[in-house]
Amino acid sequence: MSNLEPLVKIGDWYYQAAYGHLLPVAPEMTNTTPVVLEPRLHSLLNYFLLHPNLVITKDTLIDDVWPPSEGTDAAVMRAVGALRKVLGDNVKAPLYIATISKKGYRWLCQIEPLTSSQFAPATASPLPAAIAQVSRQHAAVPNSLPWRFISSVGAALLLGGAGLAYLLASVTVVPFTQLPDTVKPLSAITGQEFWPTLSAAQQHAFYVYRTTEAAPQQLARQDLTSLQVSYSSGYYQQISQPQWLTDSQLLFRALDEQQQCYFYQQQVLPDFQTARKVLPCQQVIPQGLALLAEQWYWLDYASASQRYELWQRGADGTVTRVLQLPATWRSVDQLVVVAGALYLIAQYDFYRSRLLRVDLAKQQLTNIADFDQKIVASSSWDSQHALLTLLNKPLQLLNLKSRKLLSLGPMTWGLTQPQRYQQRILSTQYLDYTSDIVQWVRSGTQLDKQSSVQPSNRNERLFAANETQLAFVSERAGDNQIWLTQDGDSRQLSRLDSGQYIQQLLWHQQTLLAVVDNKLFQVSLSDGSLAPIVEQRVSGRYQSCDNHLYWTVQDDDGWQLMHYQQQQPAVLLSGVVNVKCAPGGLVLQFYNDSVLSFWSPDQPTQLRPLPVSLNWHHILPEQWTSNNQQLQWLNIAQRQLQSYDWHTAEISSYPWPTATLPLEIHSSSAGSFYSVQPRHYDTDIVWLQNRG
Repeated sequence: MSNLEPLVKIGDWYYQAAYGHLLPVAPEMTNTTPVVLEPRLHSLLNYFLLHPNLVITKDTLIDDVWPPSEGTDAAVMRAVGALRKVLGDNVKAPLYIATISKKGYRWLCQIEPLTSSQFAPATASPLPAAIAQVSRQHAAVPNSLPWRFISSVGAALLLGGAGLAYLLASVTVVPFTQLPDTVKPLSAITGQEFWPTLSAAQQHAFYVYRTTEAAPQQLARQDLTSLQVSYSSGYYQQISQPQWLTDSQLLFRALDEQQQCYFYQQQVLPDFQTARKVLPCQQVIPQGLALLAEQWYWLDYASASQRYELWQRGADGTVTRVLQLPATWRSVDQLVVVAGALYLIAQYDFYRSRLLRVDLAKQQLTNIADFDQKIVASSSWDSQHALLTLLNKPLQLLNLKSRKLLSLGPMTWGLTQPQRYQQRILSTQYLDYTSDIVQWVRSGTQLDKQSSVQPSNRNERLFAANETQLAFVSERAGDNQIWLTQDGDSRQLSRLDSGQYIQQLLWHQQTLLAVVDNKLFQVSLSDGSLAPIVEQRVSGRYQSCDNHLYWTVQDDDGWQLMHYQQQQPAVLLSGVVNVKCAPGGLVLQFYNDSVLSFWSPDQPTQLRPLPVSLNWHHILPEQWTSNNQQLQWLNIAQRQLQSYDWHTAEISSYPWPTATLPLEIHSSSAGSFYSVQPRHYDTDIVWLQNRG
């Protein structure tokens, strides 16, 4: 892309070449979320833009765009057709890509760099002017830099100046006077980097590093002047976010060679020294450690009571339990210090999070704010604000007094683990992260991959199957949407607005149901429209068994298993957090008991314990599944798929055949078994900043 401007106008689109983002030019378009091209279409469009008005043969595209041995004439034709569809091109009267009979393709549309003096906005909308201003900032970026170092701006970021000024004034955030517009990598080494932090002198960056998803982790130190990277000698299967104990020492939790949890204290400046075990712990909670006034505070999990707890280590080394947290909360996984006060973040049901302030003197909690999304990561911003990563949202600033949220803009989509340093944010960015739905078959004591279900170069998840149709969620069209496959043909079913998030899919009496943004909807199989079934917020899980709909809910009385009785919701059992189908009944998971139980409507007062223990705090609802043949679950510690046969009552174990464990497992009523598999991916540590 050495001759391609970072931001150009092509026909009806603004195009950000470095990231493959397209935004409509039309002023009536109010959707500011860009269309994100699949990696292959991204490369193909860039190649066309680098070779305008030239006839390009299929063989040339195969050689220059496709990896070795992957390109074919058919693949080129499919990709060109898909790109035309995204751009809205007409093959019979093309505006963008012309087919030259028996020769190849030619790019037709004029390419207008937005730094060009000929650029003239077509409307009085503030969007083109803002784009032009950002483009002038990009003009100073040398073209010879690698793509990861090209500071490029998402056109979707651009907001009207008056509206932005009002928002910024309303939350009194200083010293940011503009939304960030540039992502600049700090680390770009091969592999995965997490949990960045800077030394007190801000001369070195430290982060957790591993080469692949299955590799052990270690600490890395990067000199910010020479960019030289060095590594600690200790390796761990799990490691938490490092905290500065002194200006030269880091404190973290990790698992040792025997999979035991310990606090480690490590000298990292001026050189790495061997990490020292300081204190045992129960569980590595990635962001469950905070330092305040020479005290250590951490979250841990008590297996005996099945509850999360808050602990304290004083300056004299004494260890005290500060709080036992409610057993009905799904997890408590983050601590953050803001202006000398300690806050914790709890996921209090399957979907929603809660921010609470800890009164250490009274050992009490005060609820600060509830969120309809999961809080993935958090940190301090200033004396009044916390910086939050919300699931499927840009980075957010929360005013702890007014409870108001300010989005840091679409440029911050996909960034996590943020830390503020003056007017910049240090963060983790996932690169080319994709996942596939894979079907497996059992061969003796092994699992063999049978096929991938409609693979693409985007994320796929939340698989649901009935007798003839497969439904799943995919980002192949940009945002997450529901897709439907029948007889091998797939089509996009839903047309959700940008930012809506699908949390569960299931079939009930040949009807497709979906939980979207914490509400249950029926999905039309003809046009994908959503019809609300219940108005109240969803807190638990839904399951259809023997044509009856069951679900769990957390209310003032705790967790309840619900069903319809005379067309009205009715409580069936108390304490149930999740439900799956079984032959002749249900499999129940309780909040206060790891042992699963079988329940039958024929014997409603009896529960039969099963020889399977799954703690709801530690296993996701998508990590265990059941059908009429087997109950199946992931044993993450042993890297196995385990199954309980309903007919023989035997438990079998299958070593997981790939280096990376699945994100989800699913099964069909016919007994087929599927997983959601992540592909190999990298992460970088990046700076998020504003050029103004």
